[in-house]
Amino acid sequence: MKRFLALLIPIIILLVSIPILLNQGMILPAKIVGVVLILLTTISLRIWLRRAIREKLSLDSIKFNVNHRYYLDEVSPIYRYMPKGEKKVLEKRMGKLLADLKFDDTTREELNAEEMLSYALFQILTVYKEPYRSLKGKMIVFDQTNNTGELKISEGKYVLLNPVLLENLLKEIQTVETFSTSNAPIIGQLRDLYLKS
Repeated sequence: MKRFLALLIPIIILLVSIPILLNQGMILPAKIVGVVLILLTTISLRIWLRRAIREKLSLDSIKFNVNHRYYLDEVSPIYRYMPKGEKKVLEKRMGKLLADLKFDDTTREELNAEEMLSYALFQILTVYKEPYRSLKGKMIVFDQTNNTGELKISEGKYVLLNPVLLENLLKEIQTVETFSTSNAPIIGQLRDLYLKS
């Protein structure tokens, strides 16, 4: 609440001053104060809304630890050579994506955290310049027998893909630019899946 007081107090003062100015017959100053009040309130609401969205994003996402970052450094030259600020933005988007999705594996009993990380990195890199969209309700199913290098979509909810192929592509591609221009079918398919959600 304290951080909002800096904007809330001037709004209240301006709001109270309008009827006082009108009672004294000062119509033009009351109008000017009214316009200032509207502008200040609009700016304040935008600031508060942006903060609320940022806080919600940080609460609803998976936090990355040293092991996660080490794995991403090893598997992706794109991630390894990114500036620190870009890595933080990328990690936040990946964490949000991982929190939104459900995962399963057709070939193993347990899910592999590294495979989920490689999928999240791959998915976010396919839409690197796009704003974040939620994929809530989608299930990503890892299928090591899918050697086509493409997605298999089942019932509109399940996306079967081979995590080993994703990892191999991440190791090969050096920059975001070459990633976006790559002719690997799975890149276009994951991009479409994301943008159509």
